[in-house]
Amino acid sequence: MNETDVEGYRDDPVTSDSIFRIMSVSKNFAMSSAFVVSNLQNQPGHLRLGLDTPLRMVLPEFSLPEEDWNDGGSEITLGMLASHTSGVPREIYSTGFDMIIGTSKGDAPTIGAEWASVTAHEVVSRMATTKLMFAPGQRAAYSNVGAALIGAATAAYYNNISNSSLSWSEITTKQVLTPLNMTHSFFGHIPRLLKPFIAIPGIGDPWTDLLVGEGYNSAAGMWSSANDLSKYLHAVWLSSSPELITKYQRRRSLKPAANIPDGVQQAAPGWEVHLLTLNTSANTSIDSAKTYSIYGKSGDGGGYHSWIDVIPNLGYGIVALTQKSGLEGYATLNPQNVRDIAHAILAPAFSEALAARAAARFAGTYTMGQDTGLYADVVNTTGRADNNTTTYARLEVKDQILYLRELVVNGTNALEAMDRLSWTVNAGSRFWSSEQGAMLEPSDGAAEHAEFGSGAQVFRFIFPGLPICDWFDYDGWTDERGWSLEKVVLVEKADGEVELRYPPFDVVVSRG
Repeated sequence: MNETDVEGYRDDPVTSDSIFRIMSVSKNFAMSSAFVVSNLQNQPGHLRLGLDTPLRMVLPEFSLPEEDWNDGGSEITLGMLASHTSGVPREIYSTGFDMIIGTSKGDAPTIGAEWASVTAHEVVSRMATTKLMFAPGQRAAYSNVGAALIGAATAAYYNNISNSSLSWSEITTKQVLTPLNMTHSFFGHIPRLLKPFIAIPGIGDPWTDLLVGEGYNSAAGMWSSANDLSKYLHAVWLSSSPELITKYQRRRSLKPAANIPDGVQQAAPGWEVHLLTLNTSANTSIDSAKTYSIYGKSGDGGGYHSWIDVIPNLGYGIVALTQKSGLEGYATLNPQNVRDIAHAILAPAFSEALAARAAARFAGTYTMGQDTGLYADVVNTTGRADNNTTTYARLEVKDQILYLRELVVNGTNALEAMDRLSWTVNAGSRFWSSEQGAMLEPSDGAAEHAEFGSGAQVFRFIFPGLPICDWFDYDGWTDERGWSLEKVVLVEKADGEVELRYPPFDVVVSRG
């Protein structure tokens, strides 16, 4: 519901193009903007801006009290700032004790105005006399200053490589918002043409007219719409080929860096991470739960509430933007509740859809074995599955997991051959050659994929049924060409045919 000075409250519908203050969701753009401007630097030998870049390398004027500087403060990185593990304080402005109890101005409008007026220069310069909250890297604690420093560093880097003098918000508009066609997103004053789209909270003093200065724009100064944020989430964080940033940059950001003190969440660069567990089997007596990481960022202030989430392993994200109505008969809509309800509906549906898609792409029996020509021995292509000369593989999707149930080459069980590597005289444990076979997990090494060309996906074997996480690989077990014994390659052909390649046995089988 929107408000105007003349008409008071009126029933304007909120649509996906309605514009809200997204407050701290701006921090996610601070982190991604650093990636974007780094990719503009094409000169070899020049500093690239990344999560491991020390802040002092791009902001030479940044300093701290000597004791903090010598205890790791000089090595504070952009990644530490983005994941709230640097130790810099939450805020850099000061309200003054007397303002709160002496003048009775400890209210939201006054505090908001004080906070919003801080400049980028003040953020950096005041750190010279500001003690850190804790030692860098010790733990995680929320910090608006960290995002402000990322904005200042990104602007300094960009202006250095482009010989310009733009602010962080100008750079982000030019290099992020405009390329992604985010036409209902901006910083600073509300553009005249966008005023009809502005959502105004129905509370006493909303922050609709609050002008956030350049100091905190990268922490909480952005306006946006559900449509625009959806474009951003898809293009940058969910698309198979991300726009503006690289796959490596995305992988680095979508990794937890520290536990949050609540014991429930984790902090990642630009994100707060929650875990979502789904029971993937209709049989509740079977422990077949899968856990997914939800990478999200919330924003709150001045009557506005926002939330963005992505679940990369399920391929979807959500945007929740709300405002306080303050009207009799209207309940406050909490974006966290919206988010939880949405995931309860979407996550199982996407999980089932992905499992069905994986089954259509890869499940089945693979026969018609052929040599690849790497070795002299010849794959026997005659015979059937009931004799000793057959060559075949069998893949199955169960409980939303892709399994390699069998892999037989010239009558030899390749999965048992791998198990035998750990046997002594007598038969030992069966991992790969058990009834379950090997769970398959995508392995995205660029050099491995390049060897097999377009349409190829390398999969590593995972031990099924381990009581603890299988976080290690066995690439030490390789053939004479260096190919891991515990990886297979599935190649999707243009004509719809799918091949399974197992290089250690020099075999290719095709799904019939």
